Amino acid sequence: MSAEARDRILQEANLAARFSEMYRRRFAELIERMNKNLHDPAGRDGLRLCIEAVDMMLATQSYLTRAIVQLGETEALQAA
Repeated sequence: MSAEARDRILQEANLAARFSEMYRRRFAELIERMNKNLHDPAGRDGLRLCIEAVDMMLATQSYLTRAIVQLGETEALQAA
């Protein structure tokens, strides 16, 4: 694997980890708010947060899939 490909994957993994931690904190806050006050209109915020989180996961999965394909192509070229 080239150093450039490795660096790109590490950068994307670090970005995904930061986003994951941020969303986990936001979900924890929302869950706590919802548990404290059942009449709080947090449902709408929760729905938006879920949609944003799913979008982020799909974007990350798409990027990582492309990176794996590129790694496979690079490895095949180096083996040839």
